[in-house]
Amino acid sequence: MTIKQAFLQPKLSFTPALVGTLSLFFALIPISLAPSLTKLCQLEIGANAVVFHRSWIATIVFAVWNGLEAFRYQQSDDRAIEHKPLTRQEICLLLAMGTAAATYLLLWAWSLSQTNVANVALLSNLNSLFVALAGYLLFGRRFDYRFVVGLAIALLGAIAFEINKVQFATDQIIGDALAFLTAIFMATCMLLIERLHSRFSTQTIMLWRCGITTMFLLPVLPFLEDRLLPYSSMGWFFIIFQALFCQVLGQGLLAYSLSRISSGVVAVTLLAEPVLASIFAWLIFSEEVGLFDWITFAVVLVGIYLVQSSKSVVKATDEKS
Repeated sequence: MTIKQAFLQPKLSFTPALVGTLSLFFALIPISLAPSLTKLCQLEIGANAVVFHRSWIATIVFAVWNGLEAFRYQQSDDRAIEHKPLTRQEICLLLAMGTAAATYLLLWAWSLSQTNVANVALLSNLNSLFVALAGYLLFGRRFDYRFVVGLAIALLGAIAFEINKVQFATDQIIGDALAFLTAIFMATCMLLIERLHSRFSTQTIMLWRCGITTMFLLPVLPFLEDRLLPYSSMGWFFIIFQALFCQVLGQGLLAYSLSRISSGVVAVTLLAEPVLASIFAWLIFSEEVGLFDWITFAVVLVGIYLVQSSKSVVKATDEKS
């Protein structure tokens, strides 16, 4: 028995990081599929309306989930840490996280109307760089050599994927600036989610995130979109499916992965999302994906492998700094 326990102990120590990594890679599928599904929804309503419907449907799902969890704890002798009264600092962090999420979604949609898709994809993907810089400068994190090299390779691969489609022009400077700000708010949201996991569960964090996004969009949506509701049952199907598959499952798994592995590793792994989104667009809409695109995808994967195999994959809250 002792030999068996000694044999299993090293494997168990890697379980949190492994679970977080698997959750992140599973999350990439619905997250990467979201642009294609949004494009289908835009046959009837605009992108901001799609985000709004995704948010309120997901809010209901996570509210029910939290209600069931609260009922389960009420019936047992356990008292979850998040059932303790919220402090002012915790409320501020939750509000900041939800506001950052809502802001980057609005900026992303706004930037698409001011510049081309390739510019938005290129500049918003800089969030991985901002997460790493914030971790180093603000939280004193130290990244090993494999992480730094992997980040550089993955970022260069993602830039190379978009660079032949990018068109920088003076009349697009506002859209480019908005896309750049999108990356900053995306990085802020991930860092806050990572920090909130020391106190709250994934479903609670997602409830606040989706709920605040819904409240954020509700008063401004009539000014942003001409049509707020789809006019066909198929339109509603794609919205509900996107809310459950992309928002609840995809973003939920992404948030969960931040409880297990470092936000820097999560941000770098998300660099595969634009390439995967293009592959899904190729499968669904027959959009062209050339040999160069596949090569850059391979480069991004090499960078992600180096980052995932580095010591920096360990979640920052598990380290003493």
